[in-house]
This record gives sequence, structure tokens and C-alpha cells, in this order.
Amino acid sequence: MLDFAILGLLGDGPRHGYELKRALGELGFWQVSFGSLYPALRRLEKNGYIEPARGEGRRKAYGLTAAGSDEFRRLVAEAPDPDESERNFQLRLAFFDSLAPEQRIVVLESRRDALSTRLQRARRAFKGTRVPRADRYRRALMERRVHTTEYDIAWLDQLIAGERSATS
Repeated sequence: MLDFAILGLLGDGPRHGYELKRALGELGFWQVSFGSLYPALRRLEKNGYIEPARGEGRRKAYGLTAAGSDEFRRLVAEAPDPDESERNFQLRLAFFDSLAPEQRIVVLESRRDALSTRLQRARRAFKGTRVPRADRYRRALMERRVHTTEYDIAWLDQLIAGERSATS
């Protein structure tokens, strides 16, 4: 997902490593080390997704190539894996403005379907559990999973409705 985030950030214009590191932190998903960032930049450059761009001073800035832009659009439009982590989905959502409304609806509906399946499993597990009274924390965690999944589905329903009204 680091490569994806870098491609998404470079879609806004060329940046050097320090700017990318700061912007990744500002996304709120993680603090990336230079030991992870620079190998990712070399990998993306080797794959032809980014290229050196004119930077400020001695710092090497990178810009997105046409191939990198295509790869980014492919990744952001990809239907989410049913087991995609919350963090990965939210990271993709941070770059949703690069998709057409119809594509956003497809991805959001796919995520909603995956969460609906997760909710069914969580409800079955919660109702079928005969956790001893002393283990109220495990039961509380199971109940929390049901409630947060219900909330996430309602939130996705609102996003989908907003996209549909924007395309009408």
C-alpha cells in the first residue's frame, strides 16, 4: 500500500522524499521511515511509474509517469478484497476523487457487500457464543464488532447514496 500511496500523492505533482514522508504522515495512516520510502521510490522508478523531476536545490524530486498514473487508477478502482483491512480501504478512499462517480459506486458497493458478509458472521458468532459470565470482555469485543460493522455499512450506504445523487 506504500507504493499506492506514493503514486496517489505524486498525482498532485512532483515531490521529493522529505515531502512524501511528511504527506504520508499527514494522511494519518502511518509514519514511514526513509528506510522504507527510498526503496519504494527506487522500485516505482524501476517499474517506470515515476521519474526524476526538477526539484528544489539538491533534493531529487519525483513525478508520476503516464504508466504510473494508469497503475494508480487501476489500483484505486480495483474491487476491494473481502478481507482488505480497514486501513487499506481508508487509504484507497483518501484518493477516491481520482475516480469517476460510477467507479466509486462499484468500489463502495463491493466494500459494503464484504462488510455485510462480515456482519452476518459476527452476529452468528455473537449469538452462538456461550462465554462464561467471567469473560465479559470477550463478549463485549464481539458485540463491538457487530456494532462497528453495522455503523460502517450505514456510513457506506450514505456515501453510495451521495454518489448516486451526484450522478443523477
